Amino acid sequence: MSIGIKIRQLREKQKMSQNELALQLGVSQTTLHNIESGNSQKIDFLLMDKVCNIFDKDFSYFANDSVINNNVKENKGQVSCENFTINNHYPESILLEIQNLINENKLLKTQIAEFSLK
Repeated sequence: MSIGIKIRQLREKQKMSQNELALQLGVSQTTLHNIESGNSQKIDFLLMDKVCNIFDKDFSYFANDSVINNNVKENKGQVSCENFTINNHYPESILLEIQNLINENKLLKTQIAEFSLK
């Protein structure tokens, strides 16, 4: 299943319009439509990070059953997934640090939620 289809399914599950999601992502509704319909072959890495945050999903959810090639030198800073290319101009160490920060943030949110229930 393509990244665009997964985004559309998550959006529809939350009863969100394309326009609402596009606004949250900071892109045009046309751009989002092209991503969801598979007409867009490139998705910015930062845009995918926003999508992951909005739907509370790891990037691996969108890349599941896909081959991800994140060798920055060989691919000139691009991560390839299915029919999509995600622009990635960051070294692997930076990407790992970003993922660690995201995971720490999720853990802190969980801890805060648990503490507020007590």
